[in-house]
Amino acid sequence: MDEKEVFYTQLVDIAYKQLKSSSLFTFMNAIVLAFILYPYVNSIQLGIWIEFVFTISLYRYLMAKSYQTNPMRYSRQKWRKKFFNTLIISNIIWSIPPVLFFPNQNYMVQAAIIILYTALSAGAMSSFSSFPRAIRIYLIMFLGPLIIVLFLQNTQLYTAMGILLSLYTGLLIGIGNKFYTNYQEFFKMNQLYEEEKEKFSVSEERFEVIFKGAPVGFFFYDEHLIIREVNQKLIDFFKIPRDKLIGLDLHNILDRRILPALQTVLENRNGLYDGKFILNSLKKDIYINLQTSPMRNAEGKVMGGIGIVNNVTEKMEAQQKIERQAKYDILTDIPNRLMLHEQIKHEVLRYQRHNIIFAVLFLDLDHFKHINDSLGHDIGDKLLIKVAQVLERIIRTQDIVARLGGDEFVILLPDLSLDRKMAARKAELVAKKIYDALEATIMIDGHQFNISTSIGISLVNSVDETAEDILKHADLAMYQAKKDGRGVSRFYEKQMDSWIKRRLDLENGLKNSLHNGELQVYYQPIVEVISGKVIGAEALLRWNSKEFADVSPEEYISIAEESMLIIQIGNFVMQKAFEEFVVWKKQFANETTLEKIAINVSIRQFNCADFIENLKEAMKKSNIKPEDVEVELVESLVINDFEQAKEKMYELRNLGIRLSIDDFGTGYSSLSYLKQLPFSTLKIDREFIKDIEEDPEDKELVETILNIAKRFDLKVVAEGVETHGQYMFLLEQRCDFFQGFYCSKALDADSFVKLLREQHTYCPLGI
Repeated sequence: MDEKEVFYTQLVDIAYKQLKSSSLFTFMNAIVLAFILYPYVNSIQLGIWIEFVFTISLYRYLMAKSYQTNPMRYSRQKWRKKFFNTLIISNIIWSIPPVLFFPNQNYMVQAAIIILYTALSAGAMSSFSSFPRAIRIYLIMFLGPLIIVLFLQNTQLYTAMGILLSLYTGLLIGIGNKFYTNYQEFFKMNQLYEEEKEKFSVSEERFEVIFKGAPVGFFFYDEHLIIREVNQKLIDFFKIPRDKLIGLDLHNILDRRILPALQTVLENRNGLYDGKFILNSLKKDIYINLQTSPMRNAEGKVMGGIGIVNNVTEKMEAQQKIERQAKYDILTDIPNRLMLHEQIKHEVLRYQRHNIIFAVLFLDLDHFKHINDSLGHDIGDKLLIKVAQVLERIIRTQDIVARLGGDEFVILLPDLSLDRKMAARKAELVAKKIYDALEATIMIDGHQFNISTSIGISLVNSVDETAEDILKHADLAMYQAKKDGRGVSRFYEKQMDSWIKRRLDLENGLKNSLHNGELQVYYQPIVEVISGKVIGAEALLRWNSKEFADVSPEEYISIAEESMLIIQIGNFVMQKAFEEFVVWKKQFANETTLEKIAINVSIRQFNCADFIENLKEAMKKSNIKPEDVEVELVESLVINDFEQAKEKMYELRNLGIRLSIDDFGTGYSSLSYLKQLPFSTLKIDREFIKDIEEDPEDKELVETILNIAKRFDLKVVAEGVETHGQYMFLLEQRCDFFQGFYCSKALDADSFVKLLREQHTYCPLGI
């Protein structure tokens, strides 16, 4: 048998030696994968898949056992062919899970599939390293379907993971080729060494050239594990002088994990170590692949071993990077939902065993969507990164900050106390630190931000609680914090479950309300103070829900705001109000003077990129004149982004539309806004009107607002006028218009028409 035949015979021998254990390992991993997938996929399909895996694994195991028992049963070529054929069949079977069992929206199961497949592919390197073609077939067929599935998800995250997995596949193929090259070099070296040693005819100079010029680290050691010779590659690799390596007792090395592989040769067997390696001379931990083979004398007696060392740190770091990608947020590089769940589960176990209370803080940045909409996602992403850094700076070493997605962050606070009150106080203290830290000015590309947040806090409360329960409770508490005014923290209470259920039910009902005719537009008359005539109306939304009869406007309007339904509903109100106003103006052209229809515009609706286009479209469809339209805006809209609001308001004013500032005096009222912005009207909030008959301060405040309005040439509407005394005060102060029950409550369209026909009946002004 020539040298080439001997070499390929050894390669087949190596492949089949690894096959038995790899078949068992593959089937065990299939069981693990089936256990993970069982709750989420078709159990019959999963069972069929397991049967196929079992069948091919058992066949390959028996085939390996047959080879070990009688390698001469078939020719080397036939054994090699059987190895490749069964490998292809196995790969076809393993290509099924990524395609058939990749559950949508279950990121934890998806991550588990990805991690298991990457681990299997890395582990298979040693099994197939003697056949480069086997490595290529295995990796392409094994990881290819998973990569394709990741790309087909068509999101930035999955695409990035698909690219990383593709690069990882290429890296493994390259490493496999290097292994094969090492096998060739090792075979040649071993053959030369054995032949030349037997013949005593090879010169020391030729041996040194071959030995020292090898592309991997080589060393020879005797039966006492004393190093007798090393090549230059090993010296360069470990950065240890040759004279310190020669004579080194391998029993005394710091990292003793490689000793079993070194000692195996003394039993006339090959040894292998794949893993982390620590050496004082190196600045960082590395990963090595160590292969050892017996070195025999002419009589066949083992006299020591030959070690081949290869640095596989890059391969391991690439694998760790993929694993990290599954547990860390790509944008902020802090833990993601998967890792957070694992850590909370760990803390739940500690609570169950030792009663150590921990807390979860659920954060949602206030008005973050507005930042994204107005300044772009690039600025928004940079702000999220900055917020993550701020949160990490203020927590303890053992605490964890995680990002769930969007502008939602979660902080896990372990080891708070054995006492619930003490734990609650500590959690509240952290919440206060978060408020203080985020309120400090943050600069992003020349933009200045002072961030506020709403925080929900959940303390572990029962041994029966799961990680999902605790996270859900913190989320519910955060919603309650937002409901209570934003910029506050709230602890979870059991009644929040019923509150959030009602909120979700209302949101679903509101989504259907436009289609089933439950939404109506009501009209609050706007009355001229001096004449008592109805000169217009404010359009108000009413939800005549069949299912939720008791729902108030404050409740469903806030839900519409948070769910973004306000944009669609706002467009409905605009269109309906404009159409009915045009009809009334024609119908009562000779009986009354209708000047305007006022519509309330929320912050989300105003900030919508299509707001002005939607408004113009509604005006066009209804044929309403721009000067008959008044847009009512709240003060906080102006405060949040003055320049953007100013630009859009002037665009509306240039169209001929009037602008009104609603609830003047309740927010951040500033004379500079009145001076710089094109308002035509300001509305005095009902809170200042209700006590003007008895409260001198309210009287003085209303008088001041009226004087300011006159100075800036603004019309004034007083809201909430209910009594004759209130009306007379406004008449004396020459207020322009009023709204309130003194004239009429908000009316549906038919009732409003009746009011226009019989104003003397509905408005008892005594004029």
